[in-house]
Amino acid sequence: MSLKRRPILLALSIVLGTAPVLTWAGTPFLNRNTLLPTTSVMAPGTTTHTYLENSVEAPTAAPLPENTQNLDKVVAVVNDNIITSMQLEQRVSAVRARLQTQDPNAMPPEDILRRQVLQQMILQDIELQIAHRAGIKVDKGTLDQAIGNLAQANHLTSDQLRQALTNQGQSWKSFTNDLRDRILVDRLMQQEVESRVHIGPDEVKTFAQQLKEMGGVSFDLQQIFIPLPDNPTPDAVNAARREAEQVRDRVVAGESFARLAGQVSSGHDALQGGRIGWVKAGELPPSVTQTLLQLKAGEISPVIPGPTGFHIFKLLDVKHAQPTVTEVKTAMIVLRAGNGLQLQEAEARAQDIQQALQNGTRFSELARNYSQDSSTAAGGGEMGWVAPGQLPDSLERTLVTLQPGGVSSPIREGDAIYILHSQAQRQQPVEEKQIMAAARMQLYNRIVHERMDEWQRRIRDGAYIEILEPDLRSSNA
Repeated sequence: MSLKRRPILLALSIVLGTAPVLTWAGTPFLNRNTLLPTTSVMAPGTTTHTYLENSVEAPTAAPLPENTQNLDKVVAVVNDNIITSMQLEQRVSAVRARLQTQDPNAMPPEDILRRQVLQQMILQDIELQIAHRAGIKVDKGTLDQAIGNLAQANHLTSDQLRQALTNQGQSWKSFTNDLRDRILVDRLMQQEVESRVHIGPDEVKTFAQQLKEMGGVSFDLQQIFIPLPDNPTPDAVNAARREAEQVRDRVVAGESFARLAGQVSSGHDALQGGRIGWVKAGELPPSVTQTLLQLKAGEISPVIPGPTGFHIFKLLDVKHAQPTVTEVKTAMIVLRAGNGLQLQEAEARAQDIQQALQNGTRFSELARNYSQDSSTAAGGGEMGWVAPGQLPDSLERTLVTLQPGGVSSPIREGDAIYILHSQAQRQQPVEEKQIMAAARMQLYNRIVHERMDEWQRRIRDGAYIEILEPDLRSSNA
Protein backbone atom coordinates (compact mmCIF):
# COMPACT_ATOMS: atom_id res chain seq x y z
CA MET A 1 0.00 0.00 0.00
CA SER A 2 1.61 3.23 -1.13
CA LEU A 3 1.37 6.70 0.30
CA LYS A 4 -0.73 9.17 -1.60
CA ARG A 5 1.04 11.98 -3.43
CA ARG A 6 1.01 15.42 -1.88
CA PRO A 7 -2.28 17.16 -2.52
CA ILE A 8 -2.35 19.55 -5.44
CA LEU A 9 -2.53 23.12 -4.21
CA LEU A 10 -2.64 24.93 -7.56
CA ALA A 11 -5.22 25.19 -10.31
CA LEU A 12 -2.90 25.72 -13.23
CA SER A 13 -4.53 24.34 -16.32
CA ILE A 14 -5.16 27.78 -17.80
CA VAL A 15 -1.46 28.17 -18.46
CA LEU A 16 -0.55 24.57 -19.27
CA GLY A 17 -1.79 24.57 -22.82
CA THR A 18 -4.32 21.95 -21.82
CA ALA A 19 -7.92 22.81 -21.24
CA PRO A 20 -9.57 22.01 -17.93
CA VAL A 21 -12.81 20.15 -18.34
CA LEU A 22 -15.32 20.54 -15.54
CA THR A 23 -18.99 19.81 -15.33
CA TRP A 24 -21.63 22.53 -15.34
CA ALA A 25 -22.33 21.25 -11.85
CA GLY A 26 -18.86 22.42 -10.96
CA THR A 27 -16.62 25.43 -11.32
CA PRO A 28 -15.28 27.19 -13.18
CA PHE A 29 -17.11 26.85 -16.47
CA LEU A 30 -14.67 26.51 -19.29
CA ASN A 31 -15.10 29.52 -21.57
CA ARG A 32 -12.81 28.50 -24.39
CA ASN A 33 -14.02 31.43 -26.48
CA THR A 34 -13.33 33.98 -23.76
CA LEU A 35 -10.05 35.67 -22.91
CA LEU A 36 -9.03 34.52 -19.46
CA PRO A 37 -7.36 37.08 -17.20
CA THR A 38 -3.70 36.90 -16.33
CA THR A 39 -2.77 36.32 -12.71
CA SER A 40 0.18 37.88 -10.95
CA VAL A 41 1.97 35.63 -8.50
CA MET A 42 4.52 38.21 -7.45
CA ALA A 43 6.08 41.10 -9.25
CA PRO A 44 9.87 40.96 -9.11
CA GLY A 45 11.28 42.96 -6.25
CA THR A 46 8.01 43.25 -4.34
CA THR A 47 6.59 41.58 -1.27
CA THR A 48 2.90 41.98 -2.06
CA HIS A 49 0.82 39.48 -4.00
CA THR A 50 -2.08 40.20 -6.32
CA TYR A 51 -4.32 37.38 -7.49
CA LEU A 52 -7.19 37.62 -9.94
CA GLU A 53 -10.32 35.50 -9.62
CA ASN A 54 -11.09 32.94 -12.36
CA SER A 55 -7.43 32.63 -13.26
CA VAL A 56 -4.45 30.75 -11.84
CA GLU A 57 -4.95 30.14 -8.16
CA ALA A 58 -2.11 31.65 -6.23
CA PRO A 59 0.47 29.32 -4.70
CA THR A 60 -0.39 29.10 -1.03
CA ALA A 61 1.92 27.87 1.69
CA ALA A 62 0.29 25.16 3.77
CA PRO A 63 1.68 25.40 7.31
CA LEU A 64 1.21 22.52 9.67
CA PRO A 65 -1.63 22.95 12.16
CA GLU A 66 -0.81 23.83 15.73
CA ASN A 67 -2.08 20.48 16.99
CA THR A 68 0.44 18.04 15.53
CA GLN A 69 -0.65 14.98 17.49
CA ASN A 70 -1.76 11.89 15.56
CA LEU A 71 -1.02 13.51 12.19
CA ASP A 72 0.48 10.28 10.86
CA LYS A 73 -2.72 8.25 11.13
CA VAL A 74 -4.63 7.09 8.06
CA VAL A 75 -7.94 8.88 7.53
CA ALA A 76 -8.99 7.30 4.23
CA VAL A 77 -8.13 4.40 1.94
CA VAL A 78 -8.54 4.89 -1.80
CA ASN A 79 -7.97 1.60 -3.64
CA ASP A 80 -4.31 0.82 -2.83
CA ASN A 81 -3.46 4.34 -1.68
CA ILE A 82 -3.96 6.06 1.63
CA ILE A 83 -4.61 9.64 2.71
CA THR A 84 -3.04 10.58 6.02
CA SER A 85 -4.20 13.08 8.58
CA MET A 86 -1.12 15.21 7.89
CA GLN A 87 -1.92 15.41 4.17
CA LEU A 88 -5.50 16.34 4.94
CA GLU A 89 -4.56 19.01 7.47
CA GLN A 90 -2.06 20.57 5.07
CA ARG A 91 -4.72 20.84 2.39
CA VAL A 92 -7.32 22.17 4.85
CA SER A 93 -4.86 24.81 6.04
CA ALA A 94 -4.26 25.96 2.46
CA VAL A 95 -7.98 26.11 1.65
CA ARG A 96 -8.76 27.91 4.91
CA ALA A 97 -6.08 30.54 4.20
CA ARG A 98 -7.45 31.13 0.71
CA LEU A 99 -11.05 31.47 1.91
CA GLN A 100 -10.04 33.91 4.63
CA THR A 101 -8.34 36.05 2.01
CA GLN A 102 -11.06 35.85 -0.65
CA ASP A 103 -14.32 35.76 1.31
CA PRO A 104 -14.34 35.10 5.07
CA ASN A 105 -18.15 34.85 4.93
CA ALA A 106 -17.82 31.75 2.74
CA MET A 107 -15.92 29.84 5.43
CA PRO A 108 -17.92 26.73 6.42
CA PRO A 109 -17.68 25.22 9.91
CA GLU A 110 -14.45 23.34 10.50
CA ASP A 111 -15.98 19.86 10.41
CA ILE A 112 -17.71 20.55 7.10
CA LEU A 113 -14.56 22.12 5.63
CA ARG A 114 -12.54 19.00 6.45
CA ARG A 115 -15.16 16.71 4.90
CA GLN A 116 -15.38 18.81 1.73
CA VAL A 117 -11.61 18.92 1.33
CA LEU A 118 -11.28 15.17 1.87
CA GLN A 119 -13.86 14.47 -0.84
CA GLN A 120 -11.83 16.58 -3.27
CA MET A 121 -8.65 14.72 -2.33
CA ILE A 122 -10.32 11.34 -2.84
CA LEU A 123 -11.52 12.20 -6.34
CA GLN A 124 -8.14 13.63 -7.24
CA ASP A 125 -6.38 10.49 -6.02
CA ILE A 126 -8.66 8.26 -8.09
CA GLU A 127 -7.97 10.35 -11.21
CA LEU A 128 -4.21 10.10 -10.68
CA GLN A 129 -4.39 6.34 -10.18
CA ILE A 130 -6.30 5.94 -13.46
CA ALA A 131 -3.83 8.18 -15.28
CA HIS A 132 -0.88 6.09 -14.05
CA ARG A 133 -2.62 2.82 -15.02
CA ALA A 134 -3.32 4.24 -18.46
CA GLY A 135 0.39 4.87 -18.94
CA ILE A 136 -0.04 8.63 -19.21
CA LYS A 137 3.29 10.32 -18.60
CA VAL A 138 4.64 13.84 -18.40
CA ASP A 139 8.16 14.23 -19.79
CA LYS A 140 10.63 16.83 -18.60
CA GLY A 141 10.15 18.98 -21.69
CA THR A 142 6.40 19.21 -21.12
CA LEU A 143 6.87 20.04 -17.45
CA ASP A 144 9.49 22.69 -18.25
CA GLN A 145 7.19 24.23 -20.83
CA ALA A 146 4.33 24.35 -18.33
CA ILE A 147 6.60 26.07 -15.82
CA GLY A 148 7.67 28.53 -18.50
CA ASN A 149 4.07 29.26 -19.42
CA LEU A 150 3.17 29.83 -15.78
CA ALA A 151 6.10 32.18 -15.32
CA GLN A 152 5.24 34.03 -18.54
CA ALA A 153 1.60 34.45 -17.47
CA ASN A 154 2.78 36.06 -14.24
CA HIS A 155 5.38 38.28 -15.94
CA LEU A 156 8.26 36.37 -14.36
CA THR A 157 11.19 34.30 -15.53
CA SER A 158 11.33 30.68 -14.40
CA ASP A 159 14.01 31.60 -11.86
CA GLN A 160 11.87 34.45 -10.51
CA LEU A 161 8.89 32.10 -10.22
CA ARG A 162 11.00 29.68 -8.24
CA GLN A 163 12.13 32.45 -5.92
CA ALA A 164 8.55 33.71 -5.53
CA LEU A 165 7.38 30.26 -4.45
CA THR A 166 10.29 29.93 -2.04
CA ASN A 167 9.42 33.31 -0.50
CA GLN A 168 5.86 32.06 0.02
CA GLY A 169 7.06 28.95 1.84
CA GLN A 170 6.49 26.35 -0.88
CA SER A 171 9.24 23.97 -1.93
CA TRP A 172 10.10 23.74 -5.61
CA LYS A 173 9.93 19.93 -5.48
CA SER A 174 6.40 20.05 -4.08
CA PHE A 175 5.39 22.61 -6.68
CA THR A 176 6.72 20.61 -9.64
CA ASN A 177 5.22 17.36 -8.33
CA ASP A 178 1.83 19.03 -8.03
CA LEU A 179 2.14 20.60 -11.47
CA ARG A 180 3.05 17.25 -13.02
CA ASP A 181 0.00 15.66 -11.40
CA ARG A 182 -2.24 18.45 -12.73
CA ILE A 183 -0.98 17.82 -16.26
CA LEU A 184 -1.56 14.09 -15.83
CA VAL A 185 -5.18 14.65 -14.79
CA ASP A 186 -5.78 17.11 -17.61
CA ARG A 187 -4.45 14.60 -20.14
CA LEU A 188 -6.58 11.86 -18.63
CA MET A 189 -9.69 14.05 -18.96
CA GLN A 190 -8.83 14.81 -22.58
CA GLN A 191 -8.40 11.10 -23.29
CA GLU A 192 -11.44 9.83 -21.42
CA VAL A 193 -13.94 12.63 -22.05
CA GLU A 194 -12.95 15.32 -24.52
CA SER A 195 -11.70 12.99 -27.27
CA ARG A 196 -14.97 11.02 -27.15
CA VAL A 197 -17.25 13.97 -27.81
CA HIS A 198 -18.34 13.98 -31.43
CA ILE A 199 -20.83 16.52 -32.76
CA GLY A 200 -22.71 16.09 -36.04
CA PRO A 201 -23.22 18.93 -38.54
CA ASP A 202 -26.99 18.95 -37.98
CA GLU A 203 -26.48 19.49 -34.24
CA VAL A 204 -24.15 22.38 -34.93
CA LYS A 205 -26.54 23.95 -37.44
CA THR A 206 -29.44 23.80 -34.98
CA PHE A 207 -27.36 25.22 -32.17
CA ALA A 208 -25.99 27.99 -34.40
CA GLN A 209 -29.52 29.28 -34.87
CA GLN A 210 -30.06 29.23 -31.10
CA LEU A 211 -26.77 31.05 -30.65
CA LYS A 212 -27.93 33.85 -32.94
CA GLU A 213 -31.08 34.25 -30.88
CA MET A 214 -29.18 34.31 -27.56
CA GLY A 215 -26.73 36.89 -28.88
CA GLY A 216 -23.85 37.79 -26.56
CA VAL A 217 -25.55 36.97 -23.25
CA SER A 218 -23.25 35.93 -20.39
CA PHE A 219 -24.01 35.26 -16.72
CA ASP A 220 -21.91 35.74 -13.59
CA LEU A 221 -23.05 32.94 -11.26
CA GLN A 222 -22.86 31.22 -7.92
CA GLN A 223 -24.47 27.84 -7.38
CA ILE A 224 -25.44 25.27 -4.80
CA PHE A 225 -25.66 21.69 -6.04
CA ILE A 226 -27.59 18.93 -4.25
CA PRO A 227 -26.66 15.55 -5.80
CA LEU A 228 -28.75 12.51 -6.50
CA PRO A 229 -27.53 9.08 -5.38
CA ASP A 230 -26.62 6.46 -7.96
CA ASN A 231 -29.66 4.83 -9.57
CA PRO A 232 -32.02 6.98 -7.49
CA THR A 233 -35.45 5.74 -6.53
CA PRO A 234 -38.42 8.10 -6.78
CA ASP A 235 -38.23 8.56 -3.01
CA ALA A 236 -34.54 9.51 -3.25
CA VAL A 237 -35.28 12.04 -6.00
CA ASN A 238 -38.05 13.59 -3.91
CA ALA A 239 -35.79 13.73 -0.85
CA ALA A 240 -33.03 15.51 -2.79
CA ARG A 241 -35.53 17.97 -4.23
CA ARG A 242 -36.91 18.71 -0.75
CA GLU A 243 -33.40 19.30 0.55
CA ALA A 244 -32.72 21.70 -2.34
CA GLU A 245 -35.97 23.55 -1.68
CA GLN A 246 -35.13 23.89 2.01
CA VAL A 247 -31.68 25.26 1.17
CA ARG A 248 -33.21 27.77 -1.24
CA ASP A 249 -35.67 28.88 1.44
CA ARG A 250 -32.75 29.56 3.78
CA VAL A 251 -31.03 31.69 1.15
CA VAL A 252 -34.18 33.65 0.40
CA ALA A 253 -34.63 34.19 4.16
CA GLY A 254 -31.27 35.94 4.27
CA GLU A 255 -28.57 33.36 4.94
CA SER A 256 -25.28 33.82 3.10
CA PHE A 257 -25.32 32.01 -0.25
CA ALA A 258 -21.54 31.58 -0.14
CA ARG A 259 -21.56 30.12 3.34
CA LEU A 260 -24.39 27.72 2.56
CA ALA A 261 -22.58 26.61 -0.60
CA GLY A 262 -19.56 25.73 1.52
CA GLN A 263 -21.74 23.81 3.95
CA VAL A 264 -24.15 21.85 1.77
CA SER A 265 -23.16 22.01 -1.90
CA SER A 266 -21.56 19.00 -3.56
CA GLY A 267 -20.39 21.00 -6.58
CA HIS A 268 -16.70 21.40 -7.39
CA ASP A 269 -17.17 25.07 -6.59
CA ALA A 270 -18.37 24.52 -3.01
CA LEU A 271 -15.14 25.67 -1.37
CA GLN A 272 -15.20 28.82 -3.50
CA GLY A 273 -18.53 29.79 -1.99
CA GLY A 274 -20.26 28.29 -5.02
CA ARG A 275 -18.66 30.90 -7.29
CA ILE A 276 -18.66 29.84 -10.95
CA GLY A 277 -17.82 33.17 -12.58
CA TRP A 278 -18.76 34.34 -16.05
CA VAL A 279 -20.18 31.79 -18.46
CA LYS A 280 -21.72 32.23 -21.88
CA ALA A 281 -25.40 31.42 -22.18
CA GLY A 282 -24.71 28.99 -25.00
CA GLU A 283 -22.56 26.82 -22.77
CA LEU A 284 -25.34 26.23 -20.26
CA PRO A 285 -28.12 23.68 -20.62
CA PRO A 286 -31.16 25.35 -22.24
CA SER A 287 -33.29 24.89 -19.10
CA VAL A 288 -30.75 26.82 -17.05
CA THR A 289 -30.36 29.59 -19.62
CA GLN A 290 -34.11 30.13 -19.94
CA THR A 291 -34.50 30.33 -16.16
CA LEU A 292 -31.61 32.76 -15.71
CA LEU A 293 -32.94 35.05 -18.44
CA GLN A 294 -36.01 35.63 -16.24
CA LEU A 295 -33.91 36.82 -13.26
CA LYS A 296 -32.44 40.18 -12.30
CA ALA A 297 -28.97 40.62 -10.84
CA GLY A 298 -28.95 39.51 -7.19
CA GLU A 299 -31.94 37.17 -7.50
CA ILE A 300 -32.03 33.47 -6.66
CA SER A 301 -33.21 30.91 -9.19
CA PRO A 302 -35.83 28.29 -8.42
CA VAL A 303 -34.52 24.79 -7.91
CA ILE A 304 -33.49 23.48 -11.35
CA PRO A 305 -33.28 19.72 -11.94
CA GLY A 306 -30.26 18.35 -13.77
CA PRO A 307 -29.13 14.88 -14.84
CA THR A 308 -27.21 14.26 -11.59
CA GLY A 309 -28.94 16.49 -9.05
CA PHE A 310 -30.61 19.82 -8.31
CA HIS A 311 -29.13 23.28 -8.78
CA ILE A 312 -29.78 26.65 -7.16
CA PHE A 313 -28.16 29.64 -8.85
CA LYS A 314 -27.55 33.18 -7.68
CA LEU A 315 -27.34 35.60 -10.60
CA LEU A 316 -24.61 38.06 -9.69
CA ASP A 317 -24.67 39.94 -13.00
CA VAL A 318 -25.65 39.58 -16.63
CA LYS A 319 -24.19 41.01 -19.82
CA HIS A 320 -26.03 41.60 -23.08
CA ALA A 321 -23.35 42.35 -25.63
CA GLN A 322 -22.69 41.83 -29.28
CA PRO A 323 -21.57 38.22 -29.78
CA THR A 324 -17.80 37.98 -30.05
CA VAL A 325 -15.21 35.31 -30.67
CA THR A 326 -11.61 35.12 -29.53
CA GLU A 327 -8.99 35.56 -32.22
CA VAL A 328 -5.42 34.61 -31.37
CA LYS A 329 -2.29 36.04 -32.95
CA THR A 330 -0.44 32.80 -33.55
CA ALA A 331 2.86 31.32 -34.63
CA MET A 332 3.48 27.62 -35.10
CA ILE A 333 6.14 25.01 -35.72
CA VAL A 334 5.13 21.96 -37.76
CA LEU A 335 7.04 18.68 -37.80
CA ARG A 336 5.89 16.04 -40.28
CA ALA A 337 5.45 12.52 -38.90
CA GLY A 338 4.30 9.96 -41.45
CA ASN A 339 5.46 6.43 -40.51
CA GLY A 340 6.58 5.14 -37.14
CA LEU A 341 10.24 6.03 -37.59
CA GLN A 342 9.42 9.54 -38.75
CA LEU A 343 7.11 9.95 -35.76
CA GLN A 344 9.91 9.03 -33.37
CA GLU A 345 12.23 11.49 -35.08
CA ALA A 346 9.59 14.23 -34.98
CA GLU A 347 8.88 13.61 -31.29
CA ALA A 348 12.60 13.76 -30.50
CA ARG A 349 12.94 16.99 -32.48
CA ALA A 350 9.93 18.46 -30.66
CA GLN A 351 11.61 17.72 -27.33
CA ASP A 352 14.78 19.43 -28.56
CA ILE A 353 12.73 22.47 -29.56
CA GLN A 354 11.07 22.61 -26.16
CA GLN A 355 14.46 22.50 -24.48
CA ALA A 356 15.76 25.25 -26.74
CA LEU A 357 12.77 27.42 -25.85
CA GLN A 358 13.48 26.88 -22.16
CA ASN A 359 17.07 27.93 -22.78
CA GLY A 360 15.91 31.22 -24.25
CA THR A 361 15.98 30.60 -28.01
CA ARG A 362 13.37 32.69 -29.80
CA PHE A 363 10.35 30.83 -31.17
CA SER A 364 10.72 32.57 -34.54
CA GLU A 365 14.32 31.37 -34.89
CA LEU A 366 13.33 27.77 -34.16
CA ALA A 367 10.42 27.99 -36.59
CA ARG A 368 12.68 29.21 -39.39
CA ASN A 369 15.22 26.46 -38.71
CA TYR A 370 12.97 23.49 -38.07
CA SER A 371 9.35 24.01 -39.12
CA GLN A 372 8.29 21.99 -42.15
CA ASP A 373 5.30 24.16 -42.99
CA SER A 374 6.26 25.90 -46.21
CA SER A 375 3.73 28.72 -45.83
CA THR A 376 4.89 29.93 -42.39
CA ALA A 377 8.44 28.69 -41.71
CA ALA A 378 10.24 31.48 -43.56
CA GLY A 379 8.32 34.08 -41.55
CA GLY A 380 9.26 32.59 -38.19
CA GLY A 381 6.06 30.53 -38.01
CA GLU A 382 3.83 33.63 -38.08
CA MET A 383 0.18 32.90 -38.94
CA GLY A 384 -1.32 36.28 -38.05
CA TRP A 385 -4.72 36.48 -36.36
CA VAL A 386 -6.40 33.06 -36.25
CA ALA A 387 -10.20 33.04 -36.00
CA PRO A 388 -12.42 30.11 -34.93
CA GLY A 389 -12.69 27.47 -37.62
CA GLN A 390 -9.28 28.07 -39.19
CA LEU A 391 -7.53 25.25 -37.33
CA PRO A 392 -8.50 21.67 -36.51
CA ASP A 393 -10.55 21.48 -33.32
CA SER A 394 -7.78 19.94 -31.19
CA LEU A 395 -5.37 22.73 -32.10
CA GLU A 396 -7.98 25.44 -31.66
CA ARG A 397 -9.01 24.21 -28.21
CA THR A 398 -5.39 24.22 -27.08
CA LEU A 399 -4.64 27.62 -28.60
CA VAL A 400 -7.43 29.51 -26.87
CA THR A 401 -6.40 28.17 -23.46
CA LEU A 402 -2.87 29.54 -23.78
CA GLN A 403 -2.11 32.84 -22.12
CA PRO A 404 -0.55 35.39 -24.49
CA GLY A 405 3.14 34.51 -24.60
CA GLY A 406 2.49 30.84 -23.83
CA VAL A 407 3.73 27.92 -25.90
CA SER A 408 1.90 24.61 -26.15
CA SER A 409 3.29 21.17 -25.60
CA PRO A 410 3.67 19.19 -28.84
CA ILE A 411 0.28 18.21 -30.28
CA ARG A 412 -0.19 15.26 -32.64
CA GLU A 413 -2.74 16.02 -35.35
CA GLY A 414 -2.93 13.78 -38.41
CA ASP A 415 0.54 13.20 -39.83
CA ALA A 416 2.18 16.12 -38.07
CA ILE A 417 3.24 17.42 -34.66
CA TYR A 418 2.44 21.05 -33.89
CA ILE A 419 3.88 23.48 -31.37
CA LEU A 420 1.74 26.62 -31.01
CA HIS A 421 2.73 30.04 -29.74
CA SER A 422 0.01 32.44 -28.56
CA GLN A 423 1.24 36.01 -29.02
CA ALA A 424 -1.93 38.00 -28.27
CA GLN A 425 -5.71 37.68 -28.07
CA ARG A 426 -8.56 39.94 -29.08
CA GLN A 427 -12.34 39.82 -29.11
CA GLN A 428 -13.93 40.35 -32.51
CA PRO A 429 -17.62 40.54 -33.50
CA VAL A 430 -18.93 37.26 -34.83
CA GLU A 431 -19.30 37.27 -38.58
CA GLU A 432 -21.80 35.07 -40.37
CA LYS A 433 -19.02 32.84 -41.68
CA GLN A 434 -17.78 32.28 -38.10
CA ILE A 435 -21.08 31.48 -36.44
CA MET A 436 -20.83 27.76 -37.21
CA ALA A 437 -17.34 27.53 -35.71
CA ALA A 438 -18.43 29.45 -32.61
CA ALA A 439 -21.51 27.25 -32.26
CA ARG A 440 -19.47 24.08 -32.58
CA MET A 441 -17.07 25.23 -29.83
CA GLN A 442 -19.77 26.26 -27.36
CA LEU A 443 -21.82 23.12 -28.00
CA TYR A 444 -18.70 21.04 -27.49
CA ASN A 445 -18.07 22.80 -24.18
CA ARG A 446 -21.60 22.14 -22.98
CA ILE A 447 -21.43 18.43 -23.77
CA VAL A 448 -17.99 18.08 -22.17
CA HIS A 449 -19.26 19.74 -18.99
CA GLU A 450 -22.15 17.30 -18.74
CA ARG A 451 -20.11 14.18 -19.52
CA MET A 452 -17.30 15.13 -17.18
CA ASP A 453 -19.63 15.02 -14.19
CA GLU A 454 -20.92 11.62 -15.27
CA TRP A 455 -17.37 10.33 -15.76
CA GLN A 456 -16.18 11.54 -12.36
CA ARG A 457 -19.13 9.93 -10.63
CA ARG A 458 -18.51 6.69 -12.50
CA ILE A 459 -14.84 6.43 -11.56
CA ARG A 460 -15.62 7.28 -7.95
CA ASP A 461 -18.31 4.60 -7.82
CA GLY A 462 -15.84 2.07 -9.24
CA ALA A 463 -13.18 2.77 -6.61
CA TYR A 464 -12.76 1.20 -3.20
CA ILE A 465 -13.07 4.03 -0.68
CA GLU A 466 -13.02 3.66 3.09
CA ILE A 467 -13.09 6.71 5.34
CA LEU A 468 -11.68 5.62 8.67
CA GLU A 469 -12.44 8.71 10.73
CA PRO A 470 -16.19 8.78 11.53
CA ASP A 471 -16.35 12.59 11.70
CA LEU A 472 -15.16 12.80 8.09
CA ARG A 473 -17.96 10.64 6.72
CA SER A 474 -20.91 12.25 5.02
CA SER A 475 -24.18 10.95 3.68
CA ASN A 476 -22.77 10.66 0.14
CA ALA A 477 -19.17 9.73 1.04
